[in-house]
Amino acid sequence: MILGEAVNTAFLGDDLPEGAKVLPLFLTHGRHLENDVPKMAEVSGVQLIAGPAEYPDKMAEMALELAVGQRNKQRAVMFALYRLGDAQDLMAEVYERSKKFPLPSIAALHGQCKAASVLALWKAEAITDALIQPVLLFPGHSMDALIELAKSSDLGFSMGPVLSDHPRFAEWLAGCFQEKV
Repeated sequence: MILGEAVNTAFLGDDLPEGAKVLPLFLTHGRHLENDVPKMAEVSGVQLIAGPAEYPDKMAEMALELAVGQRNKQRAVMFALYRLGDAQDLMAEVYERSKKFPLPSIAALHGQCKAASVLALWKAEAITDALIQPVLLFPGHSMDALIELAKSSDLGFSMGPVLSDHPRFAEWLAGCFQEKV
């Protein structure tokens, strides 16, 4: 329950109850957020509430706070997204904030600037310890793929916590609903 209303999970293609308030979680500005979610909302008669993709500054801030909290002496820090092209505003926010690290990198599982390429470069440069901080990646297939990719690189690495583990993430989401209710 949030603000006295039941909270449920739905996926693209699910039937939604008319009049529901829908906050698209964990989506960047790609095809799903730009086309599929609005179409689903229109067909179902639901109200869309701005989700994480609309607040790149807040997502970047929380990701950097998690990285700072996890970083020991790693010189290299990779901020990993699903795909960069769909998250340009978020990528810019992370870039601005990541300059405090000695060797920051922003990479993606798919598309340009792949995480595998960054890990290969670090290995070639004899970097032996790295922190990989997920940004808008959450437990499931994509995180599993990132972990396996990092393991296969033969680098010493630490995996930072997912964004939803940030102590203020749930409070921030609740605030999104409060602003619209």
